[in-house]
Amino acid sequence: MKQDERHMQRALELAWRGAGKVAPNPMVGCVIVSNGQVIGEGWHQQYGQPHAEPNAVASVSDKNLLKGSTVYVTLEPCSHYGKTPPCADLLIRHEVGKVVIANTDPNPLVNGDGIRKLRKAGIEVEIGVLQQEAQALNQAFFSQMKPKA
Repeated sequence: MKQDERHMQRALELAWRGAGKVAPNPMVGCVIVSNGQVIGEGWHQQYGQPHAEPNAVASVSDKNLLKGSTVYVTLEPCSHYGKTPPCADLLIRHEVGKVVIANTDPNPLVNGDGIRKLRKAGIEVEIGVLQQEAQALNQAFFSQMKPKA
């Protein structure tokens, strides 16, 4: 298993911890890696509370390691203000180097804006690592976000 897949698999495991607690939001996990070492982990723990990315950032003991780090997240970081501030802005503020995303967020409030924000800030973005597994994790969320015919 490649390194990106290994870290995304861990993010998926973390995401499952939100099962039954985050609906109607999706279950999301996040792993932060610096110099080949996992320095932070988080998941969306409860509806209305911080998302996976701020929980992972908060778990990093030396915030200086965030600069240039790689963030693995099971769903595109949000880009809008809702019950919580935008996760994309948090990652930009900490100057991460790369964000690896399993799935884009079909929510009309996000829908690629998180990725655009990250790229505009000069952050490398890779999409699609363990995409099918992440989609299966949030089948109900993806179905709910599909436009009604």
